[in-house]
Amino acid sequence: MARPQEFTDRQLAAAVAAASAELGEPLTVGAYDAWQRGRDDAASPALLVRRFGSWKQACAAAGVATNATRSTSRRWSDDDVARIVARYLRSPGSTGSFADYSAWARDQADVPSGATLRQRHPWAQIKDRALALPAE
Repeated sequence: MARPQEFTDRQLAAAVAAASAELGEPLTVGAYDAWQRGRDDAASPALLVRRFGSWKQACAAAGVATNATRSTSRRWSDDDVARIVARYLRSPGSTGSFADYSAWARDQADVPSGATLRQRHPWAQIKDRALALPAE
């Protein structure tokens, strides 16, 4: 298994700038995601968000314009996320996998998507926190 690529902040910003040069502005996270797939010199949007705090801040570091949209990544507190994942883990048929959570979340009202969770913390970390909560 190949070791994940390590990127400096400068390299991350350069990749966002390169995507913007090819795709134009404002640069959306979806357009960047499609652009970076299969490239060794560009990180995932999730890594950019973790490193810079948000997609908007990643683009700002690269000097790239983004659409003015409201971020949903902080709509739920870390405690809310843990409770929601705990509810998922206790649901009938839950496998405990990230893919299963993502499918479950699509059928729920007002829960974060799997992608939103991954922007904040690794799945294993979120799941461990949820499992540590007392049953409601």
